[in-house]
Amino acid sequence: MKKTLKVTTAIALIILLLSALIFDAKDMTGTIIVSIETCLYTIIPALFGFMAISSYLLKSGLYRIIFKPLFLLLRPIIKLTEEEFGIFLLSLFGGYPVGAKLLADKPQTVGHGNPTLLAFCYCPSPGFVISVAGIGLFSNPRAGLAVYLSNVLACVLLAFFLNLKNPARRSSGAHNAPLQLTQETFTSSIISASSALFPVCAVIVAFGVIGGALSFIGIESTILFAFLEISNVSALTPNPALLPLIAALFSFGGLCIIMQIPALTKGKVPLRKFFLWRIPAAVMSALICRLLLPFFDLTAYVTASTGGIIKPTQAGNPVASVCLLIMAVILVRTAGEESQNPQATP
Repeated sequence: MKKTLKVTTAIALIILLLSALIFDAKDMTGTIIVSIETCLYTIIPALFGFMAISSYLLKSGLYRIIFKPLFLLLRPIIKLTEEEFGIFLLSLFGGYPVGAKLLADKPQTVGHGNPTLLAFCYCPSPGFVISVAGIGLFSNPRAGLAVYLSNVLACVLLAFFLNLKNPARRSSGAHNAPLQLTQETFTSSIISASSALFPVCAVIVAFGVIGGALSFIGIESTILFAFLEISNVSALTPNPALLPLIAALFSFGGLCIIMQIPALTKGKVPLRKFFLWRIPAAVMSALICRLLLPFFDLTAYVTASTGGIIKPTQAGNPVASVCLLIMAVILVRTAGEESQNPQATP
């Protein structure tokens, strides 16, 4: 019965997509263009720097020095090893894909006695939230900051509750390893960030197509589209009363982001458990954001603001983002060829 439902759903979705692409080609083309522009003007500029820095901190070992005071302070509360704590903080700083990607790059940490690690190593980057929710929706970076802080605090609380009954575990020998401040570390961090951006953007465009197909059959729910792909939050009404809902949506991340998790973790993290834990995290984010709202006083600013979404044509020249995507494709293809034919590498 379950298998039949999956097959039926898949067939219905394919028929819907093909119908929209054939009978509503003009609007579907426009939808795809908007999704690509979102990647070029918002996703890549907001994510690349944070992803590259996060990867470098982990690969070089600098995270052990930078995060040491916080690790000693919070270790009794959330009971993580030093490696896990480093990935946790880097995921809060680097954005949604960073936590999953770092865990995939550190398989020994994924199986280090804490299978729920990804549940709280999942947070939007400050640059992304401020770009989409702050500047893009409210024309006010403080709105994005309120949402980001709500997501971070929700992740901290989730880490506390999920590790409440776990015994404190010792770090592996990695904390004694020498720092890797080499050119290779720097270059590999940039390549890692670049290669991760291409599948992220590809999935965003794919979900843009799904959103266009839903519009084709008359479904025009902005909340639903934001649930599918989180950058659609910028199409909501700039009302400060909606900020708790926006915080919940960003904490959940949208199905577009969640669907990237299995590929990035190579199936090592159960997606069902991860999905379920994001629901209480979203609720906590909404409650925390509601408590933070009085400290940001956004009402007067939004009322006086001209508001609206920043149009792609206002954002500048996309050449750099296009070049970055092309480079990511080349790097991914080259890495695949080298893995299949290691003897060809000089």
